[in-house]
Amino acid sequence: MANQKLKIFAIVPSGFCFGLQHVTIDFFKHFNKTESLFLVSGWNDGEFIKLLNSNGLKYTISWLGMFSRSLAWYQIKMSLSALIKMPRLYYDFFKVLKNFKPDVLFFANHHELILLYPALKLTKVPVVCHMHDPAPVIPFQKKTFAHYNSVVNHFIAISDNVRERTIELGCPPEKITTVHNGIELPPEKRVARNNSFIEQFNWQHDVFIVGITGQMTHTKGHQDLLSAFKIAYSKNPKLRLVIGGRFIEPLYSELQACIKEWQMENVIVFTGWLPSVNTFFNGIDLFVLASRHDEGYGLVVAEAMATNLPVIITHSGGAVEIVEDGINGYIVPKSDVQMMAEKISYLSANPELASQMGDKGRQHIEQNFAMKHQAGLLENLVIKISTDAIRK
Repeated sequence: MANQKLKIFAIVPSGFCFGLQHVTIDFFKHFNKTESLFLVSGWNDGEFIKLLNSNGLKYTISWLGMFSRSLAWYQIKMSLSALIKMPRLYYDFFKVLKNFKPDVLFFANHHELILLYPALKLTKVPVVCHMHDPAPVIPFQKKTFAHYNSVVNHFIAISDNVRERTIELGCPPEKITTVHNGIELPPEKRVARNNSFIEQFNWQHDVFIVGITGQMTHTKGHQDLLSAFKIAYSKNPKLRLVIGGRFIEPLYSELQACIKEWQMENVIVFTGWLPSVNTFFNGIDLFVLASRHDEGYGLVVAEAMATNLPVIITHSGGAVEIVEDGINGYIVPKSDVQMMAEKISYLSANPELASQMGDKGRQHIEQNFAMKHQAGLLENLVIKISTDAIRK
């Protein structure tokens, strides 16, 4: 170990590319004491592989699926496909163990632990699980956790909220450590909003643009933000709302129908998927996270703050560990449309305050969540876990 890098075999859900996938790659590309190999699912849209290639990270492909308890046909088909392909997955998994000889197995999600549970019982390689979004604390999930907990040497939580929720599932407190997600800081602080959305949607330059981006699912609270925006817009017609992210049904059509019913098609718009999230942030004045559920961390919030944006978030899981209420943003109760509208109205009416909050947010991220520092913490912890397991 003294003359060679520790080898990490990283098993990451890779069918689609969301926050978990981006932040995992951002961590690994900053590791300098380890060598990594990723296991990528044959069921993928190509985006995760593009990220791996662009960052010079090695990977192998197998059939990494997922099981679901849902009786919806799509979920049943997904589970059956994972079951049918499981022999090939196990063959590929043990082939990597033989040829790559990893010192530690790094799981970026507990679902993959469940999928490979029998194989993990047969290997002596230390297992680390990077916990992003624990399962709900219900009897079934607590029993499931008891099984995969038995093959994990240590859990790493992306926030204190995730740590607490994992402990509630049955994890011994000494078996889980928090390392907050890191943020890639834009090289320069943003001085002013650019005109990309102004030009794209033919708006006046004096509008105040509110933005939301991320997975287009009901748990993200898009409907709540629409309702809050409608209230705020009735008091300030210079407000605009930009919704980013891939169009995911059925929510996309539901949002469109609502906007059309309100006759607000010219002031509430969709950008679709953008190659860089900073392209989105640089075109708005205020970012809103309207989540109805507990975010594991709220990566998109930290990314917005890193681009000098003030933020409004709901009291959502790990996101509240990033925002200092009243200093670099506001925290409102989940689904509290009226308070959300009040905060939007207040910041749009006080642009200097909004700018000051944005600057304080950037400073907060620089001091507490810079990727280079957080990646060092995570890499050193993985090395320590592996070393301690070998000594035992």
